[in-house]
Amino acid sequence: MAESTTESLKDLIEDPSQLTDIVNDPAGKGIKFFKNLSVKEQQYIIFGAGAALIAYGIYLGRAHKHS
Repeated sequence: MAESTTESLKDLIEDPSQLTDIVNDPAGKGIKFFKNLSVKEQQYIIFGAGAALIAYGIYLGRAHKHS
């Protein structure tokens, strides 16, 4: 079976089975996917990850206060 190349976030949405491949092998397929994205899409991913980490930190801070 030929391996399809995911080169945009749109490709990932259209073929969600590739997301499973990325989750199962983030070091290999995840990095390859990220490098194939355009710079703008890479920035979206990085910004989203950063925002998620900040939100998680706030959540943990509030959860720790109430304990």
